[in-house]
Amino acid sequence: MIVALTGFMMCGKSTYGRAAAEALCVPFADLDDHIIEGLTPGEIIREMGEEAFREKETEALRRFLKKDAEGIEPCTGTGSDSSRVTAILALGGGTVLREQNRALLKKHCHVIWLKASLEESVFNPEWAHLTASRPLLAGGDRERITQLYESRIPIYESVADYTIDTSGKSPELVLEELIRALGR
Repeated sequence: MIVALTGFMMCGKSTYGRAAAEALCVPFADLDDHIIEGLTPGEIIREMGEEAFREKETEALRRFLKKDAEGIEPCTGTGSDSSRVTAILALGGGTVLREQNRALLKKHCHVIWLKASLEESVFNPEWAHLTASRPLLAGGDRERITQLYESRIPIYESVADYTIDTSGKSPELVLEELIRALGR
């Protein structure tokens, strides 16, 4: 089973996904790394527009799920039995916006929503440099970003098989909860 992590930008999908994969000794992939263009997601959005990026993101998701995580470097450690979880995939914050992506995820993955507050993620002063580098967060307009976040909540809820609210929790506690949710 592929576990897909979803949630708003900067909620920790890649960070927690990588750490959980290492702890469980299963492969980890970040969907953004599978969008083969030689450009970052931000560069694709700035140069080609968000819709072009979403199309490339859908193509990357299809390719990844078709391979069923083949080609991802396997863990070489001696961690837990990984017969249940075959890979952990960090999705982009907007991957679930497309109905076709939600259908693919429902069919092929166990989806976990990392629900982080905006104050602890996007508006965290320590991460201002990361916020500034993301085209959809450009300018840092709190009202616009909050509206974008709130518009996505029902979509995250609809696709999630399990939700982890990260608000007020230490990274260690979130990781522990994620690993528990994966059946370990």
